[in-house]
Amino acid sequence: MRCNIRRIFTFAFGAFGATLVLLSLPRDNFGREWDESPKSSELQSQSAFVGKDAAFRNARAGPQMSFQKQPNPPNFPAYVNRILLNKLHNFLNGRDLVAMAASECHENTTLAEYWMKTKQKSVPTRDSWEKFYAQIGTCSVYNNDQTVDDLLADLNTATIKAVHIMDGGTQAKLVFTFENDKQAVFKPMRFGRDYESDPNHFYFSDFERHNAEIATFHLDRVLGFRRAVPTVGRIVNMTSELYEKAEKKLKKTFFISPGELITEKQLLPYGVILCDLLHNTRTSKNHCFVSRCDYYCDTTHAICGLPDLKEGSVQVFLPDESVVPRRHNRSPYRRTYSKKNQVAEWQSNMNYCTDKVKVKKQYAHGRKLLDLIDLHILDYLIGKEN
Repeated sequence: MRCNIRRIFTFAFGAFGATLVLLSLPRDNFGREWDESPKSSELQSQSAFVGKDAAFRNARAGPQMSFQKQPNPPNFPAYVNRILLNKLHNFLNGRDLVAMAASECHENTTLAEYWMKTKQKSVPTRDSWEKFYAQIGTCSVYNNDQTVDDLLADLNTATIKAVHIMDGGTQAKLVFTFENDKQAVFKPMRFGRDYESDPNHFYFSDFERHNAEIATFHLDRVLGFRRAVPTVGRIVNMTSELYEKAEKKLKKTFFISPGELITEKQLLPYGVILCDLLHNTRTSKNHCFVSRCDYYCDTTHAICGLPDLKEGSVQVFLPDESVVPRRHNRSPYRRTYSKKNQVAEWQSNMNYCTDKVKVKKQYAHGRKLLDLIDLHILDYLIGKEN
């Protein structure tokens, strides 16, 4: 019995030792990705910088690497209805589209007028928020350019009193409460403006872009749609404006990244001014937070400043629904939000509008369908996929 136990133990020990030896042997192509640099055009263009230019480029926050271009949309068979095109051509021939657009909304009832008519109350106009709310109408979200400009300036500069996590969002967004007790949504910058989305990401799980909100508002303003919510960019201090004003559960997610220290000896050859600038801004470790949300709220996808400054978009809140009730209409042209069934019916059925949309009461009459078309044109121009 003892002999068998010794043999089994010796055999197991020998097998374990042989396994360790096999694992330690070098294998072909093992470690190749660490030994060889990627052969990408972006990296080759960066390696072209030598001397002082290369050191300065590496010592500051440079542009993000970009993904490959987005793939083309699905190629569905489509046909052209020549009869319909001829009808449209004959209808539009000789018509003044500019004059028609100016008179498309016959009665623009503002919120101030609605309150006075239904509740015999006047909307206060003590600050730019309330002036903006008073001018929200049935045809447009904003009209007076000066009021909007004043609101954007306040969103960009007003003192922040409190910061909370925005509940219900799929990604990290914060709610700013200002000294006048008005609120706005802050969406932090995730990556640079030239960073292209990964084509393998689904449209419902990709990173949200802070600058998309800003660009959408300005494009909406240029096109004259006037239906986008006013949004402006803002750089906030992660310490004095976020951490010190944050609620308890948000404050718990803050941390300081390890960082990479740049010594004065490395910076001295490039001048005293550059040395002082980079020494003061890059030797400090970056301040980060995670927040709480459904996607990307973890340490791997932390939101970090440089070292404690962070860019983002600030978007004004619309009046609360308890004060200003409104209806919510789901778009009949929404995406599927499904990994298995990625093609919606409206993407493959060329008669979808006639057969499924116009038969509904809310789209059979009035301008709601035309407003929906305007929104989809704007979505197309800004590249919104969902």
